[in-house]
Amino acid sequence: MPAIVASRPGTGAGRRPRRRRAAELAVLGAASVALAVIMTWPAMADPWRTIPGDFCDPLFSAWEIAWYGHALLSGHPFDANGYWPLPRTGVFSDTLLGLAPLGAGVADMGDALVRYNVAYVLAAAFNFAGAYVLARQLGCGRIGALVAGAAFAYTPWRLSHSVHLNILITGAIPLSIALLLRGHGIGRAGWFADRARPWLAAAAWGLAAWQISLGFAVGLPLLYVLMLVAGVCILAWLRAGRPRLPRALLMADVAGGAVLAAVTLALGSVFMQVAKENPEVADARSEGFLRFLSPPLRGFLTAPEQSLPWGSLTSGARTGFAWPIEMCLFPGLVVVLAALAGLAVSVWSPRVRLALLVAAAVTSVWALGTTFLGGAVTWLPARHLLPGFEALRTPGRFIMYTVLILGLLAAGAVTYLARRAGRFRHVLLVVPLLVCAEGLPAVAHPEVPPPPSALARAAGPVLVLPDEVGQDEMSLIWSAGRFYPTVNGAGSFIPKMITEVIKVTKAFPDPYAIAYLRHMGVKEVVVPRQRARGTAFELAVERPVDGLGIERVDMGDSVLYRLG
Repeated sequence: MPAIVASRPGTGAGRRPRRRRAAELAVLGAASVALAVIMTWPAMADPWRTIPGDFCDPLFSAWEIAWYGHALLSGHPFDANGYWPLPRTGVFSDTLLGLAPLGAGVADMGDALVRYNVAYVLAAAFNFAGAYVLARQLGCGRIGALVAGAAFAYTPWRLSHSVHLNILITGAIPLSIALLLRGHGIGRAGWFADRARPWLAAAAWGLAAWQISLGFAVGLPLLYVLMLVAGVCILAWLRAGRPRLPRALLMADVAGGAVLAAVTLALGSVFMQVAKENPEVADARSEGFLRFLSPPLRGFLTAPEQSLPWGSLTSGARTGFAWPIEMCLFPGLVVVLAALAGLAVSVWSPRVRLALLVAAAVTSVWALGTTFLGGAVTWLPARHLLPGFEALRTPGRFIMYTVLILGLLAAGAVTYLARRAGRFRHVLLVVPLLVCAEGLPAVAHPEVPPPPSALARAAGPVLVLPDEVGQDEMSLIWSAGRFYPTVNGAGSFIPKMITEVIKVTKAFPDPYAIAYLRHMGVKEVVVPRQRARGTAFELAVERPVDGLGIERVDMGDSVLYRLG
């Protein structure tokens, strides 16, 4: 971060014409989307039928987007159709409430998949643009800012979370910081109060609130980062002799901060209610889980298997990882080398370089979780002292801040070299290209099976069998569009109710299971034949139901039972 001083702005080249800035932002937006389409290909090749990653979290996120788009106007967006009849099932995991507009009007599963694939591509574009804007605000040239954007958006680490849309959408982090700085008139040259733009400061707080609405896994650390940034700015203001600030700016900060606090408290209260009603939540957030998901030190040298350039080369290092998706933290070789060069030559002052180096080291330590000194100086006290921190159990995700800082260090070096290279500066475009090359994916894009025919005739409440683990993202995405009540569901924990349902229905259709489901209020049971293959239900669906008081309808690919 640049040194903050109170002084008058300069003139001339320091004031770039608005049209030039607008043109740069327009090109940035178009180029970011075009690059994202290429880097996430083939996400947009067949977005109606395929999904990036696998059939677990991506399908759940696709359903979430569709559900919130459907339910936001109902007044009960958190009472989702999954895990019926439990309340507030829409927050049994991180929400994607902020993407509700994208999910408006979803007609069916294919439509929901399209919305998800669009969000998947736009997430990469947003990450690139957000880091680019932050680097530019801090004084980097365009080529340097491209390095920062490429590093933040296409680090090999991100490919670990190709199945976690809520972790992929983090462009609001650098962009909110950039807008906060610009709104207060802060840049690399100093702090100029008469350059303040209150509306940009308000937009920064609003953008941070939007990031919170995508879930606390990313939003809560951002909240504390913004508090830290605000604290540094206040100290700098005091050190500068408390220069007079525009009244409109102060009002924007108060109003924006109030909105951020309101959104955080509103969503937090719903999550707290869910935790109170479901004791299973405490097990999923335990210190044991934190230790289990803390990456080893070699995680910094290990890329995920979804990395095209590095996946196979670091496969040996992944051996023994308890949960590779949270333990592969490799930021990319090019950005690390460029960041190291930025410690020697840079547009940043030695003091700023040192501050960035310390910040990178601190965030790396946080990414290690309890691996570093058992967490005694980081995560364990934070879980007791910082509100909400006990809900965080995946420390490796802090590497995104390390990558952002490395990108800024690299951007400082490339900007310095570009200014020295003169008309040959465009040769340095090879650096962001190489950074992008390290982020090339080897992510699967499987075709999602269509809903079984029986579900088209089900009105709900419905149970799809077999459901052997209580996490049934497929049944949720099959419900997209109609959103009939379904006992099947998914989340960050498995509620006691579904565990009991699974146990009771293992012998379905037997009298006890039928009586149990009727007592619950379940009207229909659907058994897809493909899903039943290899399970006890493969033969169960052929049994006669005479004398059981239920109706059996064979739909070919599935069997529908009406319980009456």
